[in-house]
Amino acid sequence: MKLSRVLLPSAIVGALLLTGCTTGGGTTQDASGADCLASGAASDAIAVKGDVGVDLELTNKLPLKADKLERTVLTEGKGKVIEDGQTVDVALSLFNGKSGEPLQQQPTAPMAYAKGTMLDWANEAFRCAVPGQQVALTASFNEMYDGVEPEQMSVADMTKEDAVVVVMEFGEISKTQAEPGTLEPGDLLKKAEGKEQAAPKDFPAVKLDADGKPEITMPEGVEAPTELSVATLIEGDGAVVEPGDRVYVHYRGVIWRTGEEFDSSWKRGAPVPFRTNEVIPGFTKALEGQKVGSQVISVVPAEDGGYGALKLEEMGHKPDDVMVFVLDILGAVSPE
Repeated sequence: MKLSRVLLPSAIVGALLLTGCTTGGGTTQDASGADCLASGAASDAIAVKGDVGVDLELTNKLPLKADKLERTVLTEGKGKVIEDGQTVDVALSLFNGKSGEPLQQQPTAPMAYAKGTMLDWANEAFRCAVPGQQVALTASFNEMYDGVEPEQMSVADMTKEDAVVVVMEFGEISKTQAEPGTLEPGDLLKKAEGKEQAAPKDFPAVKLDADGKPEITMPEGVEAPTELSVATLIEGDGAVVEPGDRVYVHYRGVIWRTGEEFDSSWKRGAPVPFRTNEVIPGFTKALEGQKVGSQVISVVPAEDGGYGALKLEEMGHKPDDVMVFVLDILGAVSPE
């Protein structure tokens, strides 16, 4: 299971892996002085309600007809335009322009801008981004994803001529951190080790086998929570995990409703390395501030720290399922 916060279909993931001077709304140029992508009849027609990346809905007339790529600013931002090498917090909603159905809702997550690493439509959105700005982009599926069939992105109800609508909302822009180093297997702990802590009332029970692999049992008669909940089960004595660190984690994930395991690094036989800002918030909040050697349990509702209802359904779960993760922090490396 890929733990990336970038929860877009695989063909988009590689593209969104982005420039300027302004002190107010009305941004018309990127950091290099090039004009921003022009708006048009299709992008100007976009109207939305709700929160971008969470429950955004299209409210404009459908079906939308769009061919060439267009960009319209729905809400003006304020501040300096993003520059190459910076990172911006961004939420994204992707829609079928024919039916209005959401194809993806991606909650706010930091994303780095690096020229030449994106599809054209993503670059056009990012290169003129300023904090607080909300933009809509429209084009045909074929224009946005040249050479890709809709079926390859699990949108079989679309044709290549149908319109795609992307709405993005940009937040804080910051300097991109340096890339952390890596650790060798011999540098890692084998399992969590330290002082055991009692879990809060109504949390799942965790029992470890001889190797440290957790068995997770839901509390009887207790409904799954609706808010993200995190608790330390074992407090290690290693270095504190800082934002942006590369961590090495053994984890097991189960569904609260069924107790069924859906993912496990223990099952694969090796811990997983990732940066704390590259994963779902339910992981980020469980790891940052903890010490290496700790074991943490994170109870993650779909819409509070999780993958969102749409992604859960794509994964074969119910849209309101709650995920339970037990994570062992076996090593961490900070950016230099």
